[in-house]
Amino acid sequence: MRGGRPGLIGTVARTAVVAGTATATSRAVNKRMQQREMQKEAQSQQASPASAQSGMTQEQKLAQLKQLAELKQMGALTEEEFQQEKQKILAQ
Repeated sequence: MRGGRPGLIGTVARTAVVAGTATATSRAVNKRMQQREMQKEAQSQQASPASAQSGMTQEQKLAQLKQLAELKQMGALTEEEFQQEKQKILAQ
């Protein structure tokens, strides 16, 4: 048994662990960035004059409801927040 440097299998195993960790971290960061972008988009839509109009079409309401559902599914909104926003959209 050699001391000091790992053999080929040890090097390959270490490389696999590092690559797996990097991939998992990258995916987590990308998911979080996507959630933040969707939150910003939802907030800007709520603040825009178009969403304040009482004459929203059914298609617009459906699109906003779908976006809210995606935010809830990703964990960006709680059930309570989702229900509140859903009621606002349906009331328009």
